[in-house]
Amino acid sequence: MNTVDNPLQVTRPKDARQALGQWLRCARQRQELTQPLLSGKSGVPVATLSRLEREGAGGIDNLLRVLLALGELDGLHDYLQERLRQSSLPRDIAEVQHPSRQRQRVHIRKPKPEAP
Repeated sequence: MNTVDNPLQVTRPKDARQALGQWLRCARQRQELTQPLLSGKSGVPVATLSRLEREGAGGIDNLLRVLLALGELDGLHDYLQERLRQSSLPRDIAEVQHPSRQRQRVHIRKPKPEAP
């Protein structure tokens, strides 16, 4: 399945896990790594790596180790940081609260008359 031709449609957690597994498999194959080689680089057992690729299951720590070994962890971090930034923004510009300024009185001091 080519993810470029078929945009990702995630309707269930299982869909997201499968897409994640496909991403890992494609990244590994693009680097011409076998599962045993990637297992050695990441410290993740081959059986767990295989399960990550097939089902997207295998634990977050193992996933992060594999992404690090593939050189994909920075990309995930950047994506998450951007999502975090976006989530802190208001949904609508009308929601932006402008700080209310209280009017301040300006006192002009009159110079004192000079003594003769």
